[in-house]
Amino acid sequence: MTILEAIIIGLVQGLTEFLPISSSGHMLLMGRLLGVEVSLGLELFMHIATLLAVLIALRKEVFSCIKKPLSKPTLLIITATIPTVLIVLLFQSFFVSAFDGRFLAYCFLITAILLTIASMIKPKTHKQLTTQLKNTNYHESLKSVSFIDASIIGIVQGFAVLPGLSRSGSTISTGVILGNEKTTIARFSFLISIPIIIGSSILELSGNGLNMAGTSVLPLIFGFLAAFISGYFAIKFMLKKLLLSFNMFAIYLTALSIFMFLDMFILGWL
Repeated sequence: MTILEAIIIGLVQGLTEFLPISSSGHMLLMGRLLGVEVSLGLELFMHIATLLAVLIALRKEVFSCIKKPLSKPTLLIITATIPTVLIVLLFQSFFVSAFDGRFLAYCFLITAILLTIASMIKPKTHKQLTTQLKNTNYHESLKSVSFIDASIIGIVQGFAVLPGLSRSGSTISTGVILGNEKTTIARFSFLISIPIIIGSSILELSGNGLNMAGTSVLPLIFGFLAAFISGYFAIKFMLKKLLLSFNMFAIYLTALSIFMFLDMFILGWL
C-alpha cells in the first residue's frame, strides 16, 4: 500500500466514523475502488486514531465520567454498551459474513431513512432546545435521556456493525426520534463509541495479532494521522454545525444506495 492510498483510507475512516454515513461501508467501497486490501494491522491503527480523536474532542466529558463513575452519564454509557456487546456476540457469524458487502445497498438506505425521519423532527419537539444547551453543562443536559433510551440506542449500535448501517447516524437518529435533543445525543453517541472501539481493537489484536500484511511504516503513520485529524474535525463539525438537519447526508446515502442497487443488478462495476 502506498502512502497516498493510506492517507485516502485514513481520511475516509476518520470522516465516516463520526459523520452519519457508515465508516465500514465506505471502507469497503474505497478498498474496491483503489484495488487494495486493508490489512488488519492498518485497520487497527485506524481505529486507535479515531479513538484518540474522540478522547481529545470530548476530553471534558471523558474526564468527568472517569471522575464520577457512578454518575448518570457514566451509567448511561454502560447501559448502552451492554446490549451492543450482547448483540455483537449473538450475531457475530452473521456480521462477519456481511463484510463481503452483500447488504451495503440496503443498509445505506436504512440509514438514509432514519436520518430523514430524524430531520423531520423540529427542535421544539425535543426535550431540550438546542439554543438552551449552548451554556448548559453536559451532565445536566443528559438528565433528559432515560435509561430505556440508552438501552434502545445500544441495541441499534449493536446492529450498526453491519457495513453501510452508520453507527453514528443510526444512534443519533434513534435518540432524536425518541425525543432527545440532537447535540446531547450526538455527544452521547460519540462517547458510547469509546468502549466499543477499545473492545473491538483488543479482540482484533488478541485474535490476529498485529498483522500488517505488507503495510510498511510510513503508510501506517500517514494513515494514522489522516484518520486522527479527519476524525477530530468530523466530531467538531457534527457538534457545532449540524444541529438542525441530516438531509444532506440522507440525500447522499439515498443516491449511494440507488447506485449500489444498480451495480448489484445491472452494472457490476464493483
